[in-house]
Amino acid sequence: MAQCYAPEDVSAAVLITELATDLVKLGHQVSIVTGAPNYPQGRVFQGYRNRLLQVEALEGVRVIRTWSHISPSKRFWSRLFHYGTFSATAFYGGLAAGRPDVLVSYSPPLPLGLSAWLLSRIWRVPWVLQIEDLYPDAAIAAGVMKNKLVIDFFLQMEKFLYQKAHHVSVISESFRRTLLAKNVPESKMDVIPVWADPEEVRVLPKENSFRREHALEHKYVVMYAGNIGLTSCIEDVLQAAVQLRERTDIQFVIVGEGVKKEALGAEVKSRRLANITLLPYQPRVVFAEMLAAADISLVTLNAGAAQSSLPSKIFNVMASARPILAVAPPGSEIANIVSEAGCGWIVPPGSPVELARVIECSVDQGLALIQMGQSGRAHLEKYYSRKYCVDAYEKMLVRLCDPMQKTSADLVEVV
Repeated sequence: MAQCYAPEDVSAAVLITELATDLVKLGHQVSIVTGAPNYPQGRVFQGYRNRLLQVEALEGVRVIRTWSHISPSKRFWSRLFHYGTFSATAFYGGLAAGRPDVLVSYSPPLPLGLSAWLLSRIWRVPWVLQIEDLYPDAAIAAGVMKNKLVIDFFLQMEKFLYQKAHHVSVISESFRRTLLAKNVPESKMDVIPVWADPEEVRVLPKENSFRREHALEHKYVVMYAGNIGLTSCIEDVLQAAVQLRERTDIQFVIVGEGVKKEALGAEVKSRRLANITLLPYQPRVVFAEMLAAADISLVTLNAGAAQSSLPSKIFNVMASARPILAVAPPGSEIANIVSEAGCGWIVPPGSPVELARVIECSVDQGLALIQMGQSGRAHLEKYYSRKYCVDAYEKMLVRLCDPMQKTSADLVEVV
């Protein structure tokens, strides 16, 4: 039995759901402790209520939902209160789940690890700390955490969690190197990347119903799909669109939500940028078709966050067999993946003129675009596929459950 706690994010929710359901199919029992679904609008989804405790079964996974403060506000303290309240109530959610064989908690939010640590002490079971973003490093880099006392508090919490966790799972080699520098023993870590499912994100025709619905037929579509957050370098994308506004054949399509969405929309309107199409998050059923509608996809991260975050959107783009234009510092994990896979271009953050130039030059590289897309998908299938990563995750959990490394059929994951 494994228990696991999860952050509230669209991509994270998909990955955790896939991991949990796949573990069930492999013969394990899985429980997830989470909150009422409300992302990205900060409003509880229709059909759910923000109750103290509720239990449901989804595809063989037991889902235990606990209360948390939910608000549409994107301000730092409101979000911190949301994460803090869920981190606290997840403790009694974990108690309600019963004793597992192994416990997994996700970071961020960092305080969630405290509940997982207490539960692991009570149940006397191994606890895996799964690092999706390096906190507080990522929050400091994004500029949302500035107060020295707050920063010191979370740095001490981070140090405590690394010391107390039985095992730490990180999603990239750069994360592993960072944790080694923070004195986390190498023997205590596994590198298991996030993934995309090449069976779900298939290679589909570019001219499709998504293009028709949004008047994109015969356009060269430059797509950004994901969180429009503080580290997204969306200003570079906006300025590149300004540079290319006379190229009526090039259309920027920005799909997503986030703290910078409103300001971006205001800029697009005030500058009358007809070459930018803004869309909300799309239903999962059209996700693969949406990605296929792109000629080239943007994956962006500013310089400050490049060593503490890795947008999972890069793997979905690779699965769709579309080339990537990465706005990221050379040597960052994003840049390394694109270089190793041979699936696109890399432009440093803060270089919108260069970004516009690369986009314009890519328009006439039809065959090269196809080859880059194919290279990206082949690399994903080899190193970042759902099956490859879930198998690695299962081996890690079973190893922690059973020191003799025997196969166990009693794993439960709680997220």
